[in-house]
Amino acid sequence: MKFESWFPTVIGRSQCPFIDEIQPGYKKIIENYPVNEYGFINVPLHHKLKFKKLTKWVSKEVNIFAKNHNFAFNYEPKESWIWDYKKGAFQEFHTHLGFTISAVFFLEGYQEDSPLVFRSPIHNDIKNPLGTQPHTCLNENLYNAFTFRKCSYPPLSGMLLVFRSYVEHKVDTKHTEGRRIIFAYNFDPDLKK
Repeated sequence: MKFESWFPTVIGRSQCPFIDEIQPGYKKIIENYPVNEYGFINVPLHHKLKFKKLTKWVSKEVNIFAKNHNFAFNYEPKESWIWDYKKGAFQEFHTHLGFTISAVFFLEGYQEDSPLVFRSPIHNDIKNPLGTQPHTCLNENLYNAFTFRKCSYPPLSGMLLVFRSYVEHKVDTKHTEGRRIIFAYNFDPDLKK
């Protein structure tokens, strides 16, 4: 039997070729911004000239993602912010409603830190064809590319993840001491072009 994939959930992944060049300077810059107790920094970094090089690269990658979907428009950042996660911080599953494409860039992060977790937009099948029970549903060996319910990415320095804004995602509770700094962006069409 031939299997065809028609409705995939796509996550784009790129590695920033100049992470070593920008990381030290960007970390110094964000030290001067006000941060709340969880690590949220409400700064529209896509409007800051100091972050222009990264924003330009992220925008290019987002538009490659859009082009590969045959989207009709060029996309530009409409919102952006920074998280410098503190120990104990987390994010529940959420989406970025009102936008088309979202992106998360890891300025600093490590393999053993809390991953970014994505949940399948395909809702639970109430007929339970996999035969999962509460004690077995976390066993990833039960799933394959057609049935995975979630996927996760460790927060590795320099990695960019691009995804449709409706895809639910979260960050598990941070338990490590190392830095976990992310730049988040929301994109919509640039209708001026």
